Amino acid sequence: MSEPQILFFLTKLADPSRRDEYEQWVRDVDIPSVMAWPCTTDYRVVRLSPETVLEGVGLPGYDYIEIMEVSSLADYQADVAGSPPELFEGFASHIGPFEAAVGSVVR
Repeated sequence: MSEPQILFFLTKLADPSRRDEYEQWVRDVDIPSVMAWPCTTDYRVVRLSPETVLEGVGLPGYDYIEIMEVSSLADYQADVAGSPPELFEGFASHIGPFEAAVGSVVR
């Protein structure tokens, strides 16, 4: 079996005043939907703090980081393709600009 892949989605709210609504959607819809995909072994949505971690180190320009562990990128893409459009419409209704990356854990 190959190493799981870790997906990162760095997201920014389209409307910061709707944060509570977005986080409720994450708890009620997003997390249960994504965790039901056969490829998903773990999924967390992390709200970033405006606190400075280290002096002189800037803050990222994002509100959240979604961290997803999946069996493979191909499996993830297949599960996404088979999901109802309403899931992604919900995401798009709350999230503005975002970036995504995939990687593997260094052991």
